Amino acid sequence: MKDFFARQEDARRRTVRLIMLFIRAVIGGVLAVYLVAACTYLFTAKYAATGTVFWHPRLFLWTTSATLLCIGLGSYWKIRELSEGGSRVAGILGGRPVPLQPTEPKEQQLRNVVEEMAIASGIPVPDLYLLDRERGINAFAAGHDLNDAVICVTRGALELLDRDEMQGVVAHEFGHILNGDMRLNLRLVGWLNGILMVSQVGEMGIRGLRRTGGRGSGAIALVAFALYGIGYVGYFFGRLIKSAVSRQREYLGDASAAQFTRHPEGLAGALKKIGGLANGSQIDHPRAAEVSHLFFSNALKEAWLHALDSHPPLLERIRRLDPRFHGKFPKVTPLPAPPPIASYCTPKPAEVPLEPIAALSGAAVAAMLQQVGDPLQEHIDRARHLINELPAPLHSATRDPFGACAVVYALLLDGNPAVRARQEEILTTMGNSALVGEVRTLSPAIASLAKEVRLPLLELSLPSLRALSREQFPVLKETVEKLSAADKRISLFEFTLRYLLLRHLEPRFTDRPNRPAQIYGVRGLQKECSCVLTTMARVGHRDENLAQQAFDRGRKVLHGVTAEHSLLPPAEFSFLPATECGIACLTRAFSVLEKASPQIKQRLLAACLECLVHDGTVTVAEIELFRAIADAIGCPLPPWLDTAWAGTGAPLPEKG
Repeated sequence: MKDFFARQEDARRRTVRLIMLFIRAVIGGVLAVYLVAACTYLFTAKYAATGTVFWHPRLFLWTTSATLLCIGLGSYWKIRELSEGGSRVAGILGGRPVPLQPTEPKEQQLRNVVEEMAIASGIPVPDLYLLDRERGINAFAAGHDLNDAVICVTRGALELLDRDEMQGVVAHEFGHILNGDMRLNLRLVGWLNGILMVSQVGEMGIRGLRRTGGRGSGAIALVAFALYGIGYVGYFFGRLIKSAVSRQREYLGDASAAQFTRHPEGLAGALKKIGGLANGSQIDHPRAAEVSHLFFSNALKEAWLHALDSHPPLLERIRRLDPRFHGKFPKVTPLPAPPPIASYCTPKPAEVPLEPIAALSGAAVAAMLQQVGDPLQEHIDRARHLINELPAPLHSATRDPFGACAVVYALLLDGNPAVRARQEEILTTMGNSALVGEVRTLSPAIASLAKEVRLPLLELSLPSLRALSREQFPVLKETVEKLSAADKRISLFEFTLRYLLLRHLEPRFTDRPNRPAQIYGVRGLQKECSCVLTTMARVGHRDENLAQQAFDRGRKVLHGVTAEHSLLPPAEFSFLPATECGIACLTRAFSVLEKASPQIKQRLLAACLECLVHDGTVTVAEIELFRAIADAIGCPLPPWLDTAWAGTGAPLPEKG
């Protein structure tokens, strides 16, 4: 299977292909509307006087303008409706947020599975929604990017699947998140809605004729019915486009889930239960057709033409996971009819030193890059271990907005008593006595944690922090900045925490900026790459000469001296003085590098890994920075695994 960077590039190419298909559909719609208008013109007295001429430039101009305006407005309206991201899609289908501290055991199990998979993948924990009234077994992931992604499951999936089967379904949806499918799928909904607007205009004309009892011009009736028909021809081809885009992505999602969990039987078991359930994976909501291609399995009734199916045949998917499957589905007892609609409310918002780890080989470095966007079962096990080892009060605090804020503040508390006293004064000024008390309560538990658990703890807190109000978020942001600067300097961990916190929360509380075009030339990123690579070299090597050597080792990768990169344009990268490589430089570099192409990101991470392993010792500080770099440029990285400590829970060494 292709790696994360190749799949991201595939997603970009598929977007271009989708745009081309959409343009063809628009052109076909424009020509069809003009043909209807020209035929209508045939029956007018004016036409009889001018003779049989099928080309009328002025008529073509008017019909083309009207059709493009109709399609454009339809697409714009739908894109605006979905601009909030995955939460809006879940809301359209009647989803309710799963509480951060569920009382139902099944909901708690689902949240545990999602949290484990998120930490194993190295991405923020997505918001979690439940379709309470849907008895079929189904799920979907939706969002524009990692910061507004949601995972939504049906009540049928929650009640009828066991933990292994649910983990397989969730892993499948994480595969869509990591493969870059979510944004493409939302674009598809918006664009195809514009084509359907033509039929809606025709439908409005037909309703108008019914209200007037059919009185009026026959030409109007002809146009209305023709537009209605044209729109549904567009709907037909729109479903073809969705199906063509979706089917292969479902196979890739299944393959990703099998790779993540190393347990394809779980996913296969979920698909078998869909086959044995009377209503299978069907979604009964009237707007399910709009987003049918987002779902884990076919959300609609089976189409008369299989080319219109949004998902591959169930039997074929199962046999790719379980070649020995005999084709007989187990009988599954359906859930009772859903209860009457109820209103749901959103919840208010001492380390043991280890021996230095041996330097990684070139093959091991390549394997680390392969893990970007591709967590393994070992990462899921590690994530489960990290979560289970958290003290209960600390884990409970991450499930509540008030407690999550206290967790963030406690992570920033300094070990120096004088600095800590200033930080507590800041908390008293910015917050309240209850908040200061909660931070003091949590700080001993956080201080006792292994340092590699700090960033996963932040990731667990993100869903609760998203529940803050627009008035509360600026207070959180200002408090974090003041706590970080209390000792007149910003440590690497403080910078990492602050940057990741704002990166994942600011899109929720601020207007979404326009996405700029990607940067494909590394020559335009020389300064930014030099800043990141110099910082990576200095963090792991206090000696200036060793840092220079580590930088040079990484620079060779960026220069593309190997055969793999020999065709890329040359560029100059410089080992920067410490005064030019501070927090402001890194912040600017990250904001620019996030726009780089997947190939450039892959080379930069490979160069950072070369720096990281240069001296044969890997430390928590280096790993936190490397994961922050990967996260900042949009490349989710699973927790670091190494044979010297993986699975033991022992901390990595810190350099003095």
